[in-house]
Amino acid sequence: MRAIQINEAGGQPVLTDIPAPATVDADQVLINVKAVALSNLAKRVAQGQHYSSDAHYPKTVGLDGVGELADGTPVYFDQPVDGGTLAEQVVVPVDRVLELPNGLDLKQAAALANPGMSSVAALVYRAHVKPGETVLINGATGVAGTLAVKIARLLGAGKVIVTGRRAAALAQTGADVMIASEGLDLEQTEDRAAYAQSIGAVASSVDVVLDYLYGASAEILLDVLAKKTAGSHTVRFVQIGSMAGTTIQLPASVLRASKIELMGSGLQSVDAEDLQEAIEHVYQLAQRYDLTVPVQTFDVAHINQAWDAGNNPRTVITF
Repeated sequence: MRAIQINEAGGQPVLTDIPAPATVDADQVLINVKAVALSNLAKRVAQGQHYSSDAHYPKTVGLDGVGELADGTPVYFDQPVDGGTLAEQVVVPVDRVLELPNGLDLKQAAALANPGMSSVAALVYRAHVKPGETVLINGATGVAGTLAVKIARLLGAGKVIVTGRRAAALAQTGADVMIASEGLDLEQTEDRAAYAQSIGAVASSVDVVLDYLYGASAEILLDVLAKKTAGSHTVRFVQIGSMAGTTIQLPASVLRASKIELMGSGLQSVDAEDLQEAIEHVYQLAQRYDLTVPVQTFDVAHINQAWDAGNNPRTVITF
């Protein structure tokens, strides 16, 4: 059967033939794979560039997917017993399979799972967001950040503030307040000060931060939040992505002079069972409120074009 594999750390994907599953145990199911989202996370894990990566190669690409059981039931799945999800058939433990809601498009189901899970897991299982709270989404111009605005509202946020580089993209999110860093270099002192002033105008009301960027923008956010909230209330700062940098400078005074709680949300900071529940929650919201994300689809034979296509709109590989 066909599969997409990487043969060494840092390598490029190749379409290859691998043996079809030979046996299925009583606590497992065989899934005919139909659609797999090629997320940035899936690519980094496969190439050995993520903290959860292992050094075993060749490696089948893909962290999760959507397919059908033998009777045609559409399902979401992750954690195949033999590795990745970009193969025509996979064997999956029964407890890692979710039946999809009636009528949910398979490509949308594949595309929604990871970005939707990122915000639901962060808001529900890490920040424990409460109705009426103010949520600031740092980096809301991508698929995950834009979807997070909608999900934050559906989970009860009273006010949503978004930041990002492109003002036009932020304007499409439907957030209450938009703060763009377009034209600014956040590594430069004057530009940092200008951006900090914009953040400072709204910082005192922030209860939860979902940070998809890290880097300089996170440094500025933490500093301003510490000064503006001081001891008034707790701010839960949830780190999710690092598109703007993998490290920051964090003065000790930021933590000592505020009630900021720093935490992460990801593959090992949230239990696997909770991540699965978060995805189920996303699908329930999608069915009830018609949540969708922009999708670009590629047949599995065109993996190289898909690999280089970027992820906005979301890249989905189909069999």
